[in-house]
Amino acid sequence: MPVNVTNWLKEIIEHNLSRPVLRIERVRPLHSLARNIENINILGSPAIIAEYKRRSPSGFSTNVSYHDYVRIVEKHVAGISVLTEELYFGGSYNDLVAIASMVNLPILMKDFIVCEKQIEVAYNIGADAILLIATILTDKELERLYEYANHMGLEAVIEVHDEQDLKKVLPLKPRIIGVNARNLKTLEVSLGSAAKVLEKVPRHYIKIAESGIKSRKDIEELMKKGANAFLIGTELMKNPLKIFRFVKNE
Repeated sequence: MPVNVTNWLKEIIEHNLSRPVLRIERVRPLHSLARNIENINILGSPAIIAEYKRRSPSGFSTNVSYHDYVRIVEKHVAGISVLTEELYFGGSYNDLVAIASMVNLPILMKDFIVCEKQIEVAYNIGADAILLIATILTDKELERLYEYANHMGLEAVIEVHDEQDLKKVLPLKPRIIGVNARNLKTLEVSLGSAAKVLEKVPRHYIKIAESGIKSRKDIEELMKKGANAFLIGTELMKNPLKIFRFVKNE
């Protein structure tokens, strides 16, 4: 059973365990998020992962269409993250299917994944990578789901929030580690705390900084701490044109 869950997280997990498997045939090839990040880094640029979400428990809400959003950001990002959680983020599998049909970019399915059937759905609907949140999973659950994602041919971004999470994750030797600046219990954001965790991640991992990134300055500061890529949701959802500020050093 998942661990360290607050009331809203418990509700999400119970709901996700009951969501049906979508048994549809995957129609798009797999795209590597890790490779895209590495290729952009070779050019000396920060790799941005643009996130599409309709709302969040922190109070964010928008009616920006996925079509308009994707068309603005697609040429400037390493990949696109799509929220598929229904209860608190207003996401859906349909959003991911639609966005995946529009682009030849890696798609990260952003959800609270707690069982294999969610990973099967991710593959079927066109995702190339999934998120596994170390904070809410036991060691055995994390290992089992990580291995199943590998079996399905999907990359896994394993998300940590603190050094305790990191100690849990490193024995798996994942290719990609995400460091989330948002505390899942309080929903507060601390880029300073994320920076400290990033410094603890060995250099050979691909490190994605998540949450709270509002400016090019934030990106540059996190790059100094070892971040290779930056998952940005709220700021881009508020103004997709801000992608130009994130990718260009002006």
